[in-house]
This record gives sequence, structure tokens and C-alpha cells, in this order.
Amino acid sequence: MRIQIAVFNHLLNQQPAVRAELAAHAGRRVGIALAPLTVRGVITDDGWLAACEGEPEAVIRLQHAAALAAVSGRDPALSDVSLEGDAELAVAIGRLIARLRWDAGEDLSRVMGDVAANRLQRVARASLGFKGEIAWRLLENWVEHLREEAPMLASRQAVGSYLRAVDSLRDDVARSEKRLARLEAVLVKPKE
Repeated sequence: MRIQIAVFNHLLNQQPAVRAELAAHAGRRVGIALAPLTVRGVITDDGWLAACEGEPEAVIRLQHAAALAAVSGRDPALSDVSLEGDAELAVAIGRLIARLRWDAGEDLSRVMGDVAANRLQRVARASLGFKGEIAWRLLENWVEHLREEAPMLASRQAVGSYLRAVDSLRDDVARSEKRLARLEAVLVKPKE
């Protein structure tokens, strides 16, 4: 867990404005989950995340499609983000997390120097530029196809609707069984 907190704090270090706003929630325990990774901790007075004991007051669970949307510069779908616990805190933290961006160039410049990092970044963008954009769009379209057009992946709403229908059917069957039992009792009851 300490590594996840260190990575999260590294992102906060690159975004001082987000960290300052996060400090407004000092003392609150939060969790962020993007399977298989989970970050849980308490917000410090300086806006950092620190390890803590106990369950988080608010948890933000992200689906992988939310991460893909963030990388491609789009807002994630509401179905890809779920909030648990204190909803007000979860929404506030979620908005701050949405603004976090990794500045890879800054990290590379520490290791390689500014000029080499700048060149490597340009080469990466050029090599991934058009091809990378096509790859991301194909991946996004594939995920959308699996969810919407050829529903191999059930949406959260479809699963919820199905479960409600099963629960309703179960309750109807239970009521019918009770009615049948009462009718059988009346028919079997000896006449006096």
C-alpha cells in the first residue's frame, strides 16, 4: 500500500493546486480503487495522502473504461465510476482526482536531463501520434461495441434490471406457493 500512496503523492507533487484543494479535506480517510490497484489513506494538512488504519469514509471505484477515457482526454461515463460511503466527500475527491495528470517529461528530465527528455518525448509522441490515436480509438470502439451493440459485456444498468426482475419473480412465486398452500388446506380440511 505504501507504494501506491507514494505514486499518488508523486502525482499530487506535480499538481500543487490539486494538493492545496485536497488539504481542505484534511483528516478524512479516502480510498480510490482501479482494479487491481487500491489506494487508501488519510488526507494530511498539507494535502498529501498518508497511510492510516480503519476503513475509508469514502471510496471511489473506477472501471478500466474510466482510465481509458481519462487517457484519451474524455470524461468517463457515469457507469464507470461508483461512489461509496460519504457521497459529498467522494464527489469532491473524485473531481480533484480527475484533474491529476502525470507529467512524464518532468520525471524523464530528472533522469536524463532536459534536452534528452524533450527529445524522447517528441519521439514518443511522433511514433505514437497518428498510430497511437488510431489504437486508442479502436480500443474505445471495441469496448463500446462489447457493451452496446454485441452485449458480451453487460452494463451495470442491464445487470441491475435483470436482478430486479429475478427478485420480483422469486417474490411472485413465493406468494403463489402460499396461496396454493392455503387453498390446499381449505380443500383438504374435513367438512363438519
